[in-house]
Amino acid sequence: MNWDNKNYKKALILIPALAAFFITLIPTLKFQWPLSWDIIYHIQYAHLYSQYGLVLTNPLLNYPVGQKIAYPPLFHLLIAALGNLLNVDYFQIARFLQPVLAMSIVLSVSYVAQKFYGKIAGISAGFLIISSYMIYRIMLPLPENLALIFIPIAVYLYYRSIKDNTLKYALLSGILFILVIATHQAAILCLFLVITALTLVEVVVYRNIKVFKNYGAFLSCLVALILAAALFIWLSAPDLFYGILKGGISAATGYASQVNTNEPLSAYGYVKYFTPFILPFALIGGVLAVKRRSKKDIFVLVWLLVLFLLSKSYWFGVNVISFRLIVYMMMPLALLGGFGLSYVYEKLKDYKRVSSNSIRTGFLIAIFMFSMVSGVLTLENPNISTFGAKTDLGSVQIAPPSSSEVDLANWFNANADKNKSILISNLYVSMFLATQTGIPIHYGFEYFNNTTPKSSFEMNNIGYIVYDKRLTFPSENGTLYLQKADSELYPLMYYSEDIHSNINTIKPSFSKVVYENVDFIICQIQ
Repeated sequence: MNWDNKNYKKALILIPALAAFFITLIPTLKFQWPLSWDIIYHIQYAHLYSQYGLVLTNPLLNYPVGQKIAYPPLFHLLIAALGNLLNVDYFQIARFLQPVLAMSIVLSVSYVAQKFYGKIAGISAGFLIISSYMIYRIMLPLPENLALIFIPIAVYLYYRSIKDNTLKYALLSGILFILVIATHQAAILCLFLVITALTLVEVVVYRNIKVFKNYGAFLSCLVALILAAALFIWLSAPDLFYGILKGGISAATGYASQVNTNEPLSAYGYVKYFTPFILPFALIGGVLAVKRRSKKDIFVLVWLLVLFLLSKSYWFGVNVISFRLIVYMMMPLALLGGFGLSYVYEKLKDYKRVSSNSIRTGFLIAIFMFSMVSGVLTLENPNISTFGAKTDLGSVQIAPPSSSEVDLANWFNANADKNKSILISNLYVSMFLATQTGIPIHYGFEYFNNTTPKSSFEMNNIGYIVYDKRLTFPSENGTLYLQKADSELYPLMYYSEDIHSNINTIKPSFSKVVYENVDFIICQIQ
């Protein structure tokens, strides 16, 4: 294929994206399950949508009441559509989305960096992302990473609408905002606050009151969506419509407006996630941006500042998990980093010994190569595939699913009455179990024991009890008892003695052990 020089230069922006794809393909092929525990319940939602259509309540969890899904559906619909179209297991769809997500995010940031600061900055921004821990974070098959593809382009289009004094780009930005709304809650807030802050900067700094037209155009898609959705819900599901009016969206859908915990990040925490290259070159780019103070520089700096302050919301009494916002800060930092690296590349012209094009190009290639090596080393860490839940009584692996969990699910698929529900001491395992079997999970393990009458089990339609043999701790006085231990998401139920040795004491007398493997015991209610 013959490329002229112009087309060749345009294609250069694809290089860091392709590098991200092949680097993240390494752990994708190495590990047979998609990375992260969260993907297990996202796949469960994909199965629900595939089977029942768009629903708000998950009947498989917290049986018999069900549990609010509380998640926008776009990512799950994507997995379901690809899985059904290709006739491939949803877990494998999620697994092979990993390099695609990483590639797409890098391409999105590189494209915007190029539009702001030129081709060298665009290519550099992509490689700087690869050099950091963020290369691992952006490959995780999560709705948030799908939203991250849209955010940089949405911000750029809004900037372009102001710069060119045209509303069409603001409308396009608003359409991307709708896609973000359909994908992930935190991303909605981040993009909305950034766009709002840029609007205020335009009003306060540049005295441009007309920018509210751009802001209105950006929000018009959202307003139209809200009105259309309200009309549709009113006509098709009036009970839900009045439930929203009475209790609000959170009560009706389960969407959370805030987090329940506060997990701040130290200064070192911010630094370590953006080394070795993003932060140093972003500092150079940031200093240059402050000195120049052009509109695009101010917008990128404000973009970064808004996200940094959001990660410090606890300063203002609002709970926040600061680590979760690091990936959003990556985008403006990568833009500034690409700008800083391109400046260094151009500045080398001023020094005779290194002013030749070959030396300066060699400098860039060296940075890019070191970035790729750093990315590979990050993803070669064997611990990236393992996730655990910690309690005061110990920790237990929750992802990837162990062979014992797979065997457990296989037994239920082959032998269980799927009209019954399961009581289980490890709710993390229950997520995988429900996803693979379609059998509902009862959440009240601590309220059922060997003294609970059979009628209570029958009333709650509980057909099986699953004991996780890993959840034990040494008793100080030698007595056997159940101890509830809180973890980040779910409580875990520990026993003070070995479960296998004491199963006849632990289980109800009207139940029977029907299966046991390395980690689990299944008792069936007779």
